[in-house]
Amino acid sequence: MRLPKTLAAMTAAVALTALTGCGGEGDSGPLAAFGLPKADTMAAVEQLLNKNAPTCRELEPRIGSKTKERLKDPSAFAVKETATCKAGRDEYTTLMLLSDMKKFQEANKKALEADPDFDTSYFVGQNFAVDPGNDDAARKMKSAGLALMVCDPKFKAEIPSGYKISEELVKGCFVTDYLPS
Repeated sequence: MRLPKTLAAMTAAVALTALTGCGGEGDSGPLAAFGLPKADTMAAVEQLLNKNAPTCRELEPRIGSKTKERLKDPSAFAVKETATCKAGRDEYTTLMLLSDMKKFQEANKKALEADPDFDTSYFVGQNFAVDPGNDDAARKMKSAGLALMVCDPKFKAEIPSGYKISEELVKGCFVTDYLPS
């Protein structure tokens, strides 16, 4: 069953009032410089993503196959809940609520050390991560107020001047407002 667009927009506006720009540790959390949003439920993450541009339709409580293959054991990455939603025709975005952003970054860094081809890039808020389904959805994540998290030093070396970079949680992992074209 699909909600009419007006009702869905009103629901999103009401739910967004519950979101905060707080850090994972209150207003002074380590990623507060980015003003990243915080969401305590999957519905709040979904509504945040759809606020500026529809990037998440038909939310389902499961993990996307590409993300499942990449993470293998989500609990080792501090993932406490997953869901997927449609990002395009046959493209799915995976949403992950995290119990600990630092543990999530540490697990990604460790996975990259074990496999140099491991993809550590996700869009993040204060307590959640998003694995976008396609390049178009990835570009919309920045409009939704998320930052790109990466644990690959080669990527960091390619960031042009003028973009924010924060390495406050795990040395070697960072978040940035830079998104390559």
